[in-house]
Amino acid sequence: MHYHTLMIFSAVLFLAAQIYAQQNPTPHQKVLTPEQKVCQQEHQSWLAHHQQLQSQAKGIFDQEIAQEKAGDCTGASSNNQYIAGFGKLADAAEESLKSYETTIHELLIRAPQMPGAPTAGPAGPALTSPQLIAEFDSVENTWRQYREIACSAAFHQLDGGTGGPSFRAECELRLTRNHMRELDLIYANVLHL
Repeated sequence: MHYHTLMIFSAVLFLAAQIYAQQNPTPHQKVLTPEQKVCQQEHQSWLAHHQQLQSQAKGIFDQEIAQEKAGDCTGASSNNQYIAGFGKLADAAEESLKSYETTIHELLIRAPQMPGAPTAGPAGPALTSPQLIAEFDSVENTWRQYREIACSAAFHQLDGGTGGPSFRAECELRLTRNHMRELDLIYANVLHL
């Protein structure tokens, strides 16, 4: 009798499993089209390059901030030394900024989109890569004009005195570093996510 009960119980479990399987079929795995497979491969390649660019941008940014923390012109004692020191640091910061801008430019190239993917979000249509880059270029051109005017004003505050050139270079240095911080904020999505 015990064997018979066990057989009935096993049969009931088997039938229950069959009924459950019919009511809850396993989802079929979606098969990608050849175009979707190519897009998926392009996306993986884009992602690897994107991560490399993010690492590069972080290195540029961190190096400039480390230079700032180390101190600027700490050993200078004469006006000529300040002019030379701030001038050299401002030139180096400008080169860092140009490298940072170039990297952001490349980061603004959007990932390949899967055929049929939506091109708009809740806030409206997404900008294309060329539109994002044109917007970035406009920001940078406008900022460079601002820096030129602001640092000319800093120079003029010393009424043509000998401290004017070093103050102008210091202004350029500080505004350039601050702008790198601004870019880090404005473009955080492409730089850090």
